[in-house]
Amino acid sequence: MEKERFILHKMKFILPALILSMAMSCCPPAAQSDSMTEGVSADGPASVLNGLARIGLTDRVSTMDVQKTTEDYMIPLNIYERLFDIKADADGNPEVVNGLARDYDVSEDGRTFLFTLREDAYFADGTNVKASDVAFTFSRMLSMKESVQTDFADMILGADEVMRGKADMPEGIRVLDDTHIQVELSDPFAGYIHLLAAPSCSILSESFVAKAGDSYGDSAETTIGSGPYMVTMFGEERITLERNPYYHCHEGEELSVSRAEILVLPPAIMNQTFRNGGLDLLDLNLINPDAAQEYLTSKEWGSRLTARGRVEIQYLMMNLEEGLLKDVRIRKAVQMAINRGRILEELYGGTGGSLMDGIFPKGLIGYCEENQGWLEYNPEEAKRLVSEVPGGDEFTLELAVNSQSNTRRLTMMEMIRQDLNAAGLNTVIVSYDSDSFMYLRKAGELMAYSSEWSADYNDPDNFIYTFFGNREKTLYRSSNYDNEGIFRRINDARAIQDEEARMAEYAFLERVLIRDEAAWVPLLSSDHFFVLGSRLESFSPFWAGWSSMYLRDIVLKEENR
Repeated sequence: MEKERFILHKMKFILPALILSMAMSCCPPAAQSDSMTEGVSADGPASVLNGLARIGLTDRVSTMDVQKTTEDYMIPLNIYERLFDIKADADGNPEVVNGLARDYDVSEDGRTFLFTLREDAYFADGTNVKASDVAFTFSRMLSMKESVQTDFADMILGADEVMRGKADMPEGIRVLDDTHIQVELSDPFAGYIHLLAAPSCSILSESFVAKAGDSYGDSAETTIGSGPYMVTMFGEERITLERNPYYHCHEGEELSVSRAEILVLPPAIMNQTFRNGGLDLLDLNLINPDAAQEYLTSKEWGSRLTARGRVEIQYLMMNLEEGLLKDVRIRKAVQMAINRGRILEELYGGTGGSLMDGIFPKGLIGYCEENQGWLEYNPEEAKRLVSEVPGGDEFTLELAVNSQSNTRRLTMMEMIRQDLNAAGLNTVIVSYDSDSFMYLRKAGELMAYSSEWSADYNDPDNFIYTFFGNREKTLYRSSNYDNEGIFRRINDARAIQDEEARMAEYAFLERVLIRDEAAWVPLLSSDHFFVLGSRLESFSPFWAGWSSMYLRDIVLKEENR
């Protein structure tokens, strides 16, 4: 998952008002009584309703249509359900659990999946979730012009015909009845169940989307799901979620939050609002680094901190078609020249995170400890490699930055520039506005840039196929890596049914791409810290360490429920 913005045209479609008067589910919302707890809002002292959780964001949510965004997942995680989900087990390890699918079967060749849906799943307008809704979701993902999630359905047999407008439904999708759907893939894909747990695969209501039309996801009235919560207000500065009265809790699931308010605040205001009692949970990734460091080193807040390692990789991408970057010696020099340890210490305060030497981060299935520890900071060796390459001392390496990047990213790029210059590479930073940066990146024209990728689903395919699955993908991210043999092996790895053999193949490919061919520079993976306010008993961050979260993982103190 990476950050991209899409501005959508806004219209109105009115959700039937009777939704609020329907019968409650097996885990109904807390009664709206007069019981209150004292708190302080962003605007000053105020009473806080029991059952309320208040959370901050720094960027406004552009859409709640999960098929039109690769970024705004906070709302989709809570208002939609997926066929499967991922939860952390007792030891904190992520595991796939049933969502809308209560059972499934896979053919021996790994291509055909038969899903049986739960019969007690309902959208927030009281209509049953049906197999036809699942089929609609994936066909829309492929056919809608504004879709940015085609990667999550393009493996279905017949997906190409839908994307080209030659068919309405992929050949591989068959609705057998209201609770059974069969999905056939073009090729076996051992990570398919993990993929279906990604927020991108949230299931939509076919009938509701048809009524809402182009305005789907633009407002509370034009958005609906079958998850534990529904949107009751959708503004640029405030979003309100309340319990879906038709939601049936899964076994062992408890929801102590009956209402959530999500406030869009600048970093400094967010920090002050939390300190004043106007937020119940503070995401330290969303405030200024110096302010975050105060929480991390303070005895006062130590007992209220919780963290999860981010299943992410921060990296420097190099364009293998640009100048001397075609030479593997220059690329290896870049890898060795960057003092990643200093970046981790100075920008993350040494309080969390670790250096990464490959594609797959810690916490991801397929993370290979044997592929770690080889990439050392060695500016002298980097300088020697540069001197070996004819014209190496005359080559200018351009580091592209998005002018709207956060301070930490911009500071990191300046530190990298200094390191590369010290190793004999004439390095300059070129700044672009956000639109130009993304245009040039997708056109394959940036020489080098830094970014990060966080896991959408817990499988190595989400990383290696995303970046190196084919020529189109390497062009899209301006690496322009071109090795048909490696592309073929990455695609063939998806079909390996023996899990041990599949992971061994991914470990081999990781070594070739990063260590042998120096196709990019792995930097680090960080820990994600949150601070709990006085009304919270506990909080479990999202398994991949995102800022987006499940409200079900917030537990209010008994007196605040």
